[in-house]
Amino acid sequence: MPSTKCQPEDRSDVRDLAYGWGKIVTRRAFGDAGPGLDLDFDAIEALAVDMAQALTRGTIEEILRTPFQRLGDHQPGPECARPCPVQNAPRTLAVRGGTVTYDEPVCHCPACRRDFFPPAADFAARLAQLLSGDPR
Repeated sequence: MPSTKCQPEDRSDVRDLAYGWGKIVTRRAFGDAGPGLDLDFDAIEALAVDMAQALTRGTIEEILRTPFQRLGDHQPGPECARPCPVQNAPRTLAVRGGTVTYDEPVCHCPACRRDFFPPAADFAARLAQLLSGDPR
């Protein structure tokens, strides 16, 4: 997938939301009473890193899944433009927060006798649209 700088400039609202999740994580991990006095900083940091990695994986999985759902059931063959069914193949990606497994769309055109992926340019344009907040 091509690298595209298509992120909205102002993400302060989303950053504030993620920050607020820290409070929720703390309550879920330690209950309403909060952590005990015997908790060391290493344990606090380990919890925060683990939760940040989970947030990273969940965000990436959702971003990858959304545009692929909008591809439709068929894509035109690369040479003949005949409709070819879109199928999914599991793919594992290494990311900063661990690994992400997602269903990558793949197609096979019996007329062209070749496998292909839906056009990367279309995907990149659609992803840029979604990241800019345009749901169309």
